[in-house]
Amino acid sequence: MIQNKCLGTVLIVGETVDGRLSAGSRDLGNQASRLAGQFNGQAVGVLTGHDIEQVARSWSKTAGMPVIVLDHAQCRYPNPPLTASGVGALADECSPLAVCFPHNMRACQAAATMAWRIKAPCITAVDAILKESDYFVLKRAVFGGKLRESVSVGHVPMVLTIMPGLFSPSVSLEVPDHSPSVETRLLADTNHRFIPQGINRRKDTDQALERAQVVVSAGRGLKGPEYKGLLDAAAGMFKNAAVGGSRGACDLGWLPHSLQIGETGRTVSPALYLACGISGATQHLAGMRESRTVVAVNTDPKAAICNLSHYAVIDDLTVFLPVLRERYDRMRNKGDEV
Repeated sequence: MIQNKCLGTVLIVGETVDGRLSAGSRDLGNQASRLAGQFNGQAVGVLTGHDIEQVARSWSKTAGMPVIVLDHAQCRYPNPPLTASGVGALADECSPLAVCFPHNMRACQAAATMAWRIKAPCITAVDAILKESDYFVLKRAVFGGKLRESVSVGHVPMVLTIMPGLFSPSVSLEVPDHSPSVETRLLADTNHRFIPQGINRRKDTDQALERAQVVVSAGRGLKGPEYKGLLDAAAGMFKNAAVGGSRGACDLGWLPHSLQIGETGRTVSPALYLACGISGATQHLAGMRESRTVVAVNTDPKAAICNLSHYAVIDDLTVFLPVLRERYDRMRNKGDEV
């Protein structure tokens, strides 16, 4: 049974990276109003960082919610232990119905630490929230997206990490005439052994993937690096296209890690996402969920990516992509003759 039925707060926890709002935090802010509505509560943002008042005001206005800034020099870069400490103190103060983090590796660490502190259940990678009788039912993908798990929680508060695009399409709130309040609190000095010093960015990483309107991406179904040319040929059919890959393909060395799409890689939102030989693990879906049209090419009709896709081609990518390119060239040549 849900113990606290009164109207309360839902803490929406965002993060900044060297003074900039992270992509996951931006998406979570856009969904804050409907997310809080699932719990019959009011969204209150919490943003960690250092000297980020202007960023917080912008996030507050676009998300349509008041924001509390937790400021500390050691939070210039994401700092999970300090985030857990600061948000945990807020939870002690306001007794929230839920505390929601964007789903990424850093936030999962902070969420787990905080849940232990406030003795609350922690459910990660949530991609659907339902209310059934006196329980909340939280859904998520497990075992690389091959199975769906439903977790029933009968009390509050609860600590969640939220997948991008929980509400599809993501909600874009109307900008209010006035900005909600922004309050800055200085976090107390602590003796944490973990102090982030910076972020190393690969020199070969450019913005081609993020700017592309068409992304041709491959996973373990690529079978080997010798087939990468098939991806390049498919991308060559479109203007403003780029090639990407799943973590599995990149870890195997078939594609460079600079092309990795997913929770620990790049985030893309093209008009067309062609997923070739990709199973659809939660980690990968986090990086491409906002794609407007998804076409899956997979030998397994039960692959998780097929459930997410708008269209599915059940075939081996090494068979389908050459045929696709051949048909394209034939049509183009016929057009030239005309």
